[in-house]
Amino acid sequence: MRRDLGHVPELDGLRGLAALSVFVLHIVNSQIDRLPPSAVSPTWQLLSRLAGFGTLGVDVFFVLSGFLITSLLLADRANPSFFRDFYAKRLLRIQPVYLVHMLLAWFLLPNSHGYVLLGFVFLVNFDAQFHVPDVGPAWSLSIEEQFYLVWPQLVRRISMASLFRVCIGLAIFSSALRTGMILIAHHADVRSTWYRLDGLAIGALLACQWMGEGESQTRAVRRFLKLFNSTAVLIAAAAAAALFILGLTRNIGLAMLPANYLTYRLIRYVLAYPSSRRFGWMGARPLVFLGAISYSSYMLHTIFISLYDRRVPPETTLDPFRFAVRACVIALATLVSCLIIRHGLELPAQRLRRYLISRP
Repeated sequence: MRRDLGHVPELDGLRGLAALSVFVLHIVNSQIDRLPPSAVSPTWQLLSRLAGFGTLGVDVFFVLSGFLITSLLLADRANPSFFRDFYAKRLLRIQPVYLVHMLLAWFLLPNSHGYVLLGFVFLVNFDAQFHVPDVGPAWSLSIEEQFYLVWPQLVRRISMASLFRVCIGLAIFSSALRTGMILIAHHADVRSTWYRLDGLAIGALLACQWMGEGESQTRAVRRFLKLFNSTAVLIAAAAAAALFILGLTRNIGLAMLPANYLTYRLIRYVLAYPSSRRFGWMGARPLVFLGAISYSSYMLHTIFISLYDRRVPPETTLDPFRFAVRACVIALATLVSCLIIRHGLELPAQRLRRYLISRP
C-alpha cells in the first residue's frame, strides 16, 4: 500500500480552478439577479449561462476531498491515535476560517442568525427545512462534515474489500437517487446529503485504488472498475457533459454525475502520469496559489458581495465598466482577507499539529 501521496501541484491547481469558477458564478449571477429581466441582454444571459458552470466547482471540491481525505485515512489506518489525529487535523484545518466566516455572517449579513446557528452544528444544507434564509456557502461544508463524521469509522473498522464495495454502493445509490428524482419528480434537493454523496464516494474509490494498488479487490469489484475506468464510460461522460454545455439539458442535477466522473478521471490521469505535460499547466504558480487560498476565498467572497451590493445602489442596466469595477473590488477584498487569514490564522493553526497529533 502506498503510504505517502506526496504533494501534487496539479491538484492544488484544480482546486484553485474550482474556487475561481464558483467566484465567477456568484459575481455574475448576484449582479444579474439585482436587475429586472428586461434589463438583461442576450449577451449577459449568455454570460450567466457560462458562469452557471461554476455550480459544478463544488462537485470538483467533493471529489478532491473524498480522494485526499480517504488517502490520508488509509495511510493512517494502523495508527493507534487514528480518530484523535484525524479529527484534530480536521479541526485545525477547517475551524479557523469557518469561525471567521460565521462571525462575519452574524454581524454583517442580515437575517443570518439562523444560518449561523445551523452552521455550528453543520446542518446548513437543511436550511430550507428549518425555514432559514440561505445567506452563505456553508451548506457544502455541512455535507462534508456529516460525511466525515461517519466515514473514518468505516475506513478504520472494515476491510479494504468491503471499503471498495461501500464506495461503489454509495456512488451508485446517490447518483441514481438524484437522477431518478429529477427524471420522475422533476426536482431534487441537490443540497441534501443523500443527493451529493457520489462525488465524495467516487473520490474515495479513487483513493482506495491508489492507496491499495489492487489489493483485496473481489472479482465483482475488479469487473466494475474495469468498466468504470474504460474509454467507453469516459466518452459517455464527456458526451453527457457536452449536452449540458451546449444547453440541450439545463438541469444542473443531471450534470453532476458526469462532472464527478470527469474529475475522477482527471485526477487519476494526473496521478498516473505525474511527468505528463498535458495537464502540467494546472501546476502553474497562480493556480497553485489560488488552490492554497481556495477554502478561505470560498467562505469569504459571498460576504463581500453582500456588503458591496448593500452599499452600492442597484443599476437599471448592466454597465460593463461598473460590473468590472464591482468584480475587482470584491476580488481584491477577498484576496487581502484570505492572505491575512492564511498568515494570521491558518498557518499558525497548522503549526499546532505537532502538539496535538502523534503523526503529523
